[in-house]
Amino acid sequence: MSAYVTQYNETLFPEGGYTVNDPLFDVLRAFDDSGVAGEHTGVPNYGGFWGGDAFSGTSYGFTSATVDGYAFVATGNLTYDFPTHTLWGSLESITLGAGVTSTGEVVSPFLTIEFDAALQGTLAEGRANVVHDVLWGLMNGSVDGASDSAGTVSPGGLIAALEDQGVTAGTTVADLYVPGAADLVGDFAVTETEYALAA
Repeated sequence: MSAYVTQYNETLFPEGGYTVNDPLFDVLRAFDDSGVAGEHTGVPNYGGFWGGDAFSGTSYGFTSATVDGYAFVATGNLTYDFPTHTLWGSLESITLGAGVTSTGEVVSPFLTIEFDAALQGTLAEGRANVVHDVLWGLMNGSVDGASDSAGTVSPGGLIAALEDQGVTAGTTVADLYVPGAADLVGDFAVTETEYALAA
Protein backbone atom coordinates (compact mmCIF):
# COMPACT_ATOMS: atom_id res chain seq x y z
CA MET A 1 0.00 0.00 0.00
CA SER A 2 1.47 3.36 -0.97
CA ALA A 3 -0.98 5.64 0.83
CA TYR A 4 -2.57 4.94 4.19
CA VAL A 5 -4.71 6.51 6.89
CA THR A 6 -3.14 6.88 10.34
CA GLN A 7 -5.89 8.88 12.02
CA TYR A 8 -9.65 9.30 11.51
CA ASN A 9 -12.18 10.76 13.93
CA GLU A 10 -15.64 11.00 12.41
CA THR A 11 -16.91 13.07 15.35
CA LEU A 12 -14.68 15.93 14.20
CA PHE A 13 -15.71 15.74 10.54
CA PRO A 14 -17.45 19.02 9.64
CA GLU A 15 -20.20 17.53 7.47
CA GLY A 16 -21.10 14.55 9.69
CA GLY A 17 -22.54 11.21 8.70
CA TYR A 18 -19.34 9.60 7.38
CA THR A 19 -17.71 6.54 8.92
CA VAL A 20 -14.62 4.42 8.27
CA ASN A 21 -16.78 2.26 6.00
CA ASP A 22 -17.33 5.06 3.50
CA PRO A 23 -15.09 5.50 0.45
CA LEU A 24 -12.16 7.82 1.17
CA PHE A 25 -12.89 9.87 -1.96
CA ASP A 26 -16.47 10.51 -0.77
CA VAL A 27 -15.16 11.70 2.60
CA LEU A 28 -12.58 13.95 0.90
CA ARG A 29 -15.13 15.48 -1.47
CA ALA A 30 -17.53 16.16 1.39
CA PHE A 31 -14.67 17.90 3.19
CA ASP A 32 -13.89 20.04 0.15
CA ASP A 33 -17.56 21.03 -0.01
CA SER A 34 -16.84 22.96 3.18
CA GLY A 35 -13.94 24.85 1.57
CA VAL A 36 -14.10 28.09 -0.36
CA ALA A 37 -12.72 28.18 -3.91
CA GLY A 38 -10.15 30.91 -4.36
CA GLU A 39 -10.24 31.98 -0.72
CA HIS A 40 -6.47 31.83 -0.27
CA THR A 41 -6.16 35.02 -2.29
CA GLY A 42 -8.33 36.93 0.17
CA VAL A 43 -7.05 39.01 3.05
CA PRO A 44 -5.98 37.91 5.54
CA ASN A 45 -4.16 34.83 4.23
CA TYR A 46 -4.39 32.13 6.89
CA GLY A 47 -1.53 29.96 5.61
CA GLY A 48 2.13 29.61 6.41
CA PHE A 49 5.24 27.48 6.83
CA TRP A 50 6.72 25.96 9.98
CA GLY A 51 10.16 24.43 10.53
CA GLY A 52 11.90 26.76 8.11
CA ASP A 53 11.41 30.34 6.99
CA ALA A 54 8.76 32.43 5.24
CA PHE A 55 9.10 30.47 1.99
CA SER A 56 9.99 26.93 3.08
CA GLY A 57 9.62 24.45 5.89
CA THR A 58 8.84 20.96 7.09
CA SER A 59 5.14 21.76 7.14
CA TYR A 60 2.65 24.13 5.55
CA GLY A 61 -0.72 24.90 7.09
CA PHE A 62 -3.85 26.66 5.88
CA THR A 63 -7.13 27.44 7.60
CA SER A 64 -10.24 29.05 6.19
CA ALA A 65 -10.92 32.63 7.22
CA THR A 66 -14.64 32.25 6.54
CA VAL A 67 -15.59 28.58 6.96
CA ASP A 68 -15.41 26.74 10.27
CA GLY A 69 -14.01 23.24 9.88
CA TYR A 70 -11.78 23.69 6.84
CA ALA A 71 -8.04 23.49 7.46
CA PHE A 72 -5.07 21.32 6.55
CA VAL A 73 -1.41 20.83 7.42
CA ALA A 74 0.94 19.21 4.91
CA THR A 75 4.30 17.83 6.04
CA GLY A 76 7.46 17.08 4.12
CA ASN A 77 10.20 19.27 2.71
CA LEU A 78 8.28 22.13 1.10
CA THR A 79 9.45 25.26 -0.69
CA TYR A 80 7.58 28.16 -2.28
CA ASP A 81 9.29 29.88 -5.21
CA PHE A 82 7.98 33.44 -5.10
CA PRO A 83 8.97 34.53 -8.66
CA THR A 84 6.99 31.65 -10.24
CA HIS A 85 4.45 31.23 -7.38
CA THR A 86 5.23 27.51 -7.32
CA LEU A 87 5.20 25.09 -4.38
CA TRP A 88 7.60 22.19 -4.77
CA GLY A 89 9.58 19.58 -2.81
CA SER A 90 8.36 16.45 -1.04
CA LEU A 91 4.97 15.77 0.52
CA GLU A 92 4.85 13.06 3.20
CA SER A 93 1.45 13.51 4.85
CA ILE A 94 -1.68 15.64 4.96
CA THR A 95 -3.91 16.19 7.98
CA LEU A 96 -7.39 17.63 7.44
CA GLY A 97 -9.62 19.21 10.05
CA ALA A 98 -10.48 22.56 11.61
CA GLY A 99 -8.10 25.33 12.59
CA VAL A 100 -4.30 25.51 12.69
CA THR A 101 -2.33 26.28 15.84
CA SER A 102 0.54 28.76 16.06
CA THR A 103 2.92 25.77 16.05
CA GLY A 104 1.55 24.29 12.82
CA GLU A 105 -0.79 21.56 14.07
CA VAL A 106 -4.43 21.06 13.06
CA VAL A 107 -6.57 22.03 16.07
CA SER A 108 -9.31 19.44 15.47
CA PRO A 109 -7.89 16.82 13.07
CA PHE A 110 -10.26 14.26 11.62
CA LEU A 111 -8.12 12.57 8.97
CA THR A 112 -4.42 12.04 8.31
CA ILE A 113 -3.17 10.50 5.07
CA GLU A 114 0.46 9.42 4.83
CA PHE A 115 2.49 8.22 1.84
CA ASP A 116 4.99 5.33 2.01
CA ALA A 117 7.16 7.23 -0.43
CA ALA A 118 6.81 11.00 -0.32
CA LEU A 119 5.20 12.65 -3.34
CA GLN A 120 7.90 14.57 -5.22
CA GLY A 121 7.48 17.76 -7.22
CA THR A 122 10.25 19.83 -8.77
CA LEU A 123 10.46 23.51 -9.57
CA ALA A 124 11.32 22.58 -13.16
CA GLU A 125 7.91 20.88 -13.49
CA GLY A 126 6.25 24.19 -12.66
CA ARG A 127 2.82 24.61 -11.14
CA ALA A 128 1.61 21.26 -12.52
CA ASN A 129 3.98 19.34 -10.21
CA VAL A 130 2.13 17.00 -7.83
CA VAL A 131 3.08 18.87 -4.64
CA HIS A 132 1.88 22.22 -5.96
CA ASP A 133 -1.22 20.65 -7.50
CA VAL A 134 -2.32 18.91 -4.28
CA LEU A 135 -1.72 21.91 -2.02
CA TRP A 136 -3.03 24.52 -4.46
CA GLY A 137 -6.21 22.49 -4.78
CA LEU A 138 -6.63 22.29 -1.00
CA MET A 139 -5.94 26.03 -0.65
CA ASN A 140 -8.78 26.57 -3.10
CA GLY A 141 -11.24 24.21 -1.43
CA SER A 142 -10.85 21.32 -3.88
CA VAL A 143 -9.45 17.82 -3.45
CA ASP A 144 -9.75 17.46 -7.25
CA GLY A 145 -7.25 20.29 -7.86
CA ALA A 146 -7.79 23.82 -9.09
CA SER A 147 -6.65 25.60 -12.22
CA ASP A 148 -5.11 29.05 -11.83
CA SER A 149 -5.25 32.48 -13.42
CA ALA A 150 -1.94 31.80 -15.19
CA GLY A 151 -3.66 29.08 -17.23
CA THR A 152 -2.19 26.07 -15.41
CA VAL A 153 -4.66 23.19 -15.68
CA SER A 154 -4.75 20.94 -12.62
CA PRO A 155 -3.72 17.30 -13.12
CA GLY A 156 -6.36 16.34 -10.55
CA GLY A 157 -5.21 17.38 -7.08
CA LEU A 158 -5.23 15.08 -4.06
CA ILE A 159 -7.66 12.61 -5.64
CA ALA A 160 -5.38 12.09 -8.66
CA ALA A 161 -2.32 11.77 -6.41
CA LEU A 162 -4.08 9.07 -4.38
CA GLU A 163 -5.18 7.28 -7.55
CA ASP A 164 -1.53 7.23 -8.63
CA GLN A 165 -0.82 5.50 -5.30
CA GLY A 166 -3.37 2.77 -6.03
CA VAL A 167 -6.40 4.16 -4.18
CA THR A 168 -9.64 3.58 -6.11
CA ALA A 169 -13.13 5.09 -5.94
CA GLY A 170 -14.36 2.20 -3.77
CA THR A 171 -11.46 2.18 -1.31
CA THR A 172 -12.83 2.89 2.16
CA VAL A 173 -11.12 4.71 5.00
CA ALA A 174 -10.96 1.37 6.85
CA ASP A 175 -9.23 -0.26 3.87
CA LEU A 176 -6.39 2.25 4.21
CA TYR A 177 -6.15 2.31 8.00
CA VAL A 178 -2.88 1.01 9.42
CA PRO A 179 -3.43 -0.25 12.99
CA GLY A 180 -0.87 1.09 15.40
CA ALA A 181 0.29 3.93 13.16
CA ALA A 182 -2.31 6.17 14.80
CA ASP A 183 -0.29 6.03 18.01
CA LEU A 184 2.19 8.34 16.30
CA VAL A 185 -0.31 11.09 15.44
CA GLY A 186 -3.27 10.77 17.79
CA ASP A 187 -6.21 8.63 18.71
CA PHE A 188 -8.12 6.69 16.08
CA ALA A 189 -11.86 6.93 16.64
CA VAL A 190 -12.49 3.28 15.71
CA THR A 191 -11.65 0.34 17.95
CA GLU A 192 -9.52 -2.54 16.68
CA THR A 193 -12.65 -4.77 16.78
CA GLU A 194 -14.62 -2.34 14.60
CA TYR A 195 -11.66 -2.14 12.23
CA ALA A 196 -11.47 -5.93 11.95
CA LEU A 197 -15.20 -6.14 11.21
CA ALA A 198 -14.91 -3.46 8.51
CA ALA A 199 -12.06 -5.23 6.71
